[in-house]
Amino acid sequence: MRLTEENIGLEDIAVRASDTDRFYDATIPFFFSSSQEVAGEHATLFGMGISELSASEQKTWVIVRTRMDFARIPKWREKLTFETFPQKGYKLFCPRVVMARDEKGEPVMNAMTHWVLMDLVRKRPIPAKMVEDRFNIKYEYRFQDPDIGKIRKYEDEEKIEVFEEKTYYPNYFDIDLNKHVNNVAYIRWCCESIPDEILLGYKIATIDVQWESQTFEGEMVRVETAVTRREEGKLDLVHRIKKECDDKIVFEANSYWKGK
Repeated sequence: MRLTEENIGLEDIAVRASDTDRFYDATIPFFFSSSQEVAGEHATLFGMGISELSASEQKTWVIVRTRMDFARIPKWREKLTFETFPQKGYKLFCPRVVMARDEKGEPVMNAMTHWVLMDLVRKRPIPAKMVEDRFNIKYEYRFQDPDIGKIRKYEDEEKIEVFEEKTYYPNYFDIDLNKHVNNVAYIRWCCESIPDEILLGYKIATIDVQWESQTFEGEMVRVETAVTRREEGKLDLVHRIKKECDDKIVFEANSYWKGK
């Protein structure tokens, strides 16, 4: 990763064939995994990576929310430059922006992410001021509004079509360094719950997700997806993931699509 004079991180990432669908369009999980990768690399450069924090300070990062807007969907072999920087604290959150541009410098994706730095011993969030100091933030003119509103809850939405539920049993490869299901696994499961006819006819415009609770290896989950609006060239979906054992909600998402 390259650092600018303002401590903004830049990373070049090419879209691989394994990151695409049958039309060689980059998938939604590709953007989430890439965004979290560059966020982690940037934090590591400042001694704030998960492995360093957990080993030496008994702290860890927890992602709570991401809203991701797409200008367009890139193709296989396109080279993107991801740009990332943390902002000053917002409520309990440490907001971080992640953007992607193509080789012409044109915008592809913009994401506002909300992270919490957790004290593993006390099981409490750490004030965001600590993050501001250690990242040496000095680019306030580039800040984006961290207030992205409340997510639409699945149970509160009027649904015009409900799709067949999917169940998943987290396995060895779904578990991350924090010993729970990796954040991107939830994104993948939600995408897999969308019927093929929608994926064939629409492209993602915006996805807004919220991680509610942890899931561990061996805990079966149920994915629910429904349509809340269907107009000419527009489609809105709501998603929810619950634990099968106790019906506890672990993940909520809203996705907005436009016709191809």
